[in-house]
Amino acid sequence: MDELDPERDRDGLAVPWEEVRRDYELGRLTRNGIAHRYRLRRGQLDVRARTHKWVRPGSKRALDRQLLIARLLGLLERQMDLVEEDMDKGTRVDSKVLNDLVRDLDKLITMERAEGHTEGTITDPGEASEMRRKLEARINAITKGLT
Repeated sequence: MDELDPERDRDGLAVPWEEVRRDYELGRLTRNGIAHRYRLRRGQLDVRARTHKWVRPGSKRALDRQLLIARLLGLLERQMDLVEEDMDKGTRVDSKVLNDLVRDLDKLITMERAEGHTEGTITDPGEASEMRRKLEARINAITKGLT
């Protein structure tokens, strides 16, 4: 019996794995439906999803990641509040702290976008967008105070 190529479908054609992943993570089709659509063996799809850690909507892993993102956003908000309190006391804020907050926020926005599975032009989702606006306002206040 011949070895089956995991990169080929039942017809021997290359599998468009990015499309398969998108359909898998959007959850609009069942796993059997995805396998049928892309002419895959069900085991082939399952192995690929497990190996590459694809997450189906509503799965325990997806819910855990959403909870983690929400907690991280809360921690970032708390960090921004502490920086603002220090500023109100007249304490000079290190620009590295601000750069770190911006970097962390950008990472969280990226994670939140990935969890939202949005397609096309993406705007910042709700809470992250509001936090970004607050952070930008705080940075502007600091930079105006330093000039």
